[in-house]
Formats: sequence, structure tokens, C-alpha cells
Amino acid sequence: MDERKDFEETDHVKDIILGVFRAYGTERTCRKHEFIFQENDPPSAAHYVESGLIKISQSSQEGQGITLFLRYPGEMFGNAELLTGLLRRRYAQCLTESRVMTLEARLYLELVRENASFSYALAVITARRLLQTQNMVETLISRPVAWRLAWFLMQMGREQDGQIEVQLQLSHEEISYVIGCSRQTVTEILNKWREKALITYAKKQIIIHHPSGFFSAL
Repeated sequence: MDERKDFEETDHVKDIILGVFRAYGTERTCRKHEFIFQENDPPSAAHYVESGLIKISQSSQEGQGITLFLRYPGEMFGNAELLTGLLRRRYAQCLTESRVMTLEARLYLELVRENASFSYALAVITARRLLQTQNMVETLISRPVAWRLAWFLMQMGREQDGQIEVQLQLSHEEISYVIGCSRQTVTEILNKWREKALITYAKKQIIIHHPSGFFSAL
């Protein structure tokens, strides 16, 4: 059920993107909670996560931050507005201390026009993310809340010794924005799973004990 894996870029595509950022980009360390860019900023660069975790969020009409995507090490973000020339509609913020490589907008656009391998890699990433977004929309529309929360945790987690370990970098409230429910519902479901010994949950780490049977046990 690790659907996120289905949409990960191939090693070849990853190597192309990483090579471009290492050759032409600049690297910096960003503090936890630091913003990479904010809403309504002009798009000045594309970014690549070398280490850490970045959330891409958008403010609602009520002023709340709605987390739309998470960007993990090996993933690029912030490039769509460079091609469209639009102001930033979302903000990017570090959930942990992160190392980020930045490729200035002029260089990025030159490489898109002149480097066929880079353009191909970008096209693959765009197509895969479109499919991933469609998959997420289907999940949010058609599945009950408990299933959506389980699905989300499985996407965030990593397999270790036959279990799924999730380093929970989002608050219950932020998770509720992603899966479309209330903060209280997220807390109640996690507590219920812990009582049923489906998970261990302590110090912002969730361990899903039997991932192959997790969904059927909900």
C-alpha cells in the first residue's frame, strides 16, 4: 500500500535533477520553521531538498495554513511558477532543519530551453506528480477518515524491520487539513489505534506494527 513509491522518480531522472542542481545551484542550511518562500513572492528560484523535510502550504480564507504537499530529500519544489511567471500561491516552510539547494530562475529557464535531458526529467516529474495528485483527490473523496489517515501515514513512513516508522513532523491540526477532517478526529483515531495495539505512538514517532494487514484491521 506504499502508493507514494509508485510515483517516485526513477534513479535516472533523480540523477539528472541532482546533477543540474549540484552543477549550477547554491546550497544553504535552513532552520526549522524557516520559510523558503512565501505567498505572493515573485518566483526567483527552484529548490531541491538535500536533507530535511519541507511542507508546501496555502493559507485558507480563515487564515489557517493548509498543507498540500510534503517534499522529501531528493525532491524538487518551487519550479512551476518559474515557467508560468505567476506569483507564489503557496508558501514553503521547513519542518526540520534542512539543507536546500537553490537554482536561480534565469539559470533554470536557460537549462529548460537548452538541456534536453533536464527538460525530459522535468516532464517526467510533472507527469508523476499529476498522477499522484489525482490519486490523492480520489482518496480524499471516496474513503472514510480512518482510511485517509492510514493512507497518509503510510506515505510519510519508511519500512524498517517489517514495520512502518513515521517521524511525525506535522501537528494533528496540520494533518487534519491534509486529509479533510477535524483535529479532534485525528487525535481520536490515533488513540483508538494505540488502544487496539495497531500502532505505537510516542515522542512524535508512530510505528505501524503490521503494515500488510493494517487497512483491513481499521
